[in-house]
Amino acid sequence: MRDEPLLREKAREAIHSGRVPTVRPSRMLLCSLSAGETCAVCGDLLAGGEMEFEFEYRTSPPPEADSLMEALSRIPEVQRYHLHHDCFVAWEFERTNVGPPERRQSI
Repeated sequence: MRDEPLLREKAREAIHSGRVPTVRPSRMLLCSLSAGETCAVCGDLLAGGEMEFEFEYRTSPPPEADSLMEALSRIPEVQRYHLHHDCFVAWEFERTNVGPPERRQSI
């Protein structure tokens, strides 16, 4: 594992700056292969083919429609985040321990 205290500091910084949220993701795609994205926590490049954690948040509500074709034409907007494994671990720990108490999970 990379330098854990440094990664936790970077995770706190990313949370406080708004680069990553503190709430649970809407959807998580664990351990996919990177396509060369930038890690949302440390800012380093995820090498192409490197294992990454990807999670997403809906930024708009799901579409309401009368038909399948109408629903497909209104796919909700999604914000995606890509993280190294160690950065994900640091973010997951820090997101439950920062911010106002109502955003913290009980242990």
